[in-house]
Parts: sequence; structure tokens; C-alpha cells
Amino acid sequence: MQGKEQFKRIYDTYGEMLYRVAYLYTGNSYDSEDLLQEVLIKYMTRILPFRDDEHEKAWLLRVMINQSKNLLKKSSKKEQKLSESELKVEDAGTEQHLDLVSEIGKLPFEYKTPIILYYYNDYSVAEIANIMKISPSAVKMRLKRARDMLKIHLEGYEYE
Repeated sequence: MQGKEQFKRIYDTYGEMLYRVAYLYTGNSYDSEDLLQEVLIKYMTRILPFRDDEHEKAWLLRVMINQSKNLLKKSSKKEQKLSESELKVEDAGTEQHLDLVSEIGKLPFEYKTPIILYYYNDYSVAEIANIMKISPSAVKMRLKRARDMLKIHLEGYEYE
């Protein structure tokens, strides 16, 4: 029973977050569900224990990001279309927000990942640096460049 209880805890705690990350990368609910299953299987078959809950969460995010990238490389998808109902974010429903999410999906990996972690999962710059294995200043620069790219594509809209 330990395995079932552990699986349920992880799914209930992180399932929605991991699904959203996968969906922001793939733009496809079927692929996102498959990726979520793969990540959960990897979690259940891992050998080493985690130091704490944050280490566990960071590991799950890193694995999901890597799995998403691998899937996109295999299928050579370049642009993703995202739907508001699948993302379940607070501002969903406005055309402006859907355009923003769509443009985030089009960003290169190195810019998309910090944006997703910072704005959709409330990670700090230091935490993102740790997850991505880059310096905090590199995270800040990638966030700035990603925002600049998004501004160019979304010039007519007012965003914070």
C-alpha cells in the first residue's frame, strides 16, 4: 500500500502543476497526459530519497521539463497552440491572455522555461537557477529577453 499512497500524494500535490508545465511546452493535452504519466513512473522507480519537499518538487519539475523537451525534439514541433480551458490560469478567457500564452509557447526552450517557472509556478530567480543549473544572473537575463520577445509580438496589448 505504501506505493499507492505515495503515488496518490504526489499526484494530488504536483499533478496539476506538472500537467500545466507539460501543456505549456507541448500545447497538446494528450502529450501532456502521457508526459505526466512518464514523470510519475520515473518518480516511483527512482532509487535515491529526496532531502525535503522542495528537492522533490524541483526534481519533478526538472524531469517534466526534460521529458517535454525530448518529446518536442522527437516530433520536431516548433509552435504550440494553447487553450484556456486546459491551462486553468486566473486570467484565462481574455483574448489578450490567450495570445500571451500562445506566444510563450513559441519561445525557445531557454526562455520558455524561466517564464513558466517564474510566472506560472511562482519560483524565485534563485530556485529557477538551481533547477536549470545556471546562475541567477543568467535567469534574470533570460527572463528579460523573454519579456522583450513577448513585448514585440504583443505590442498592442497592455500587460504588467
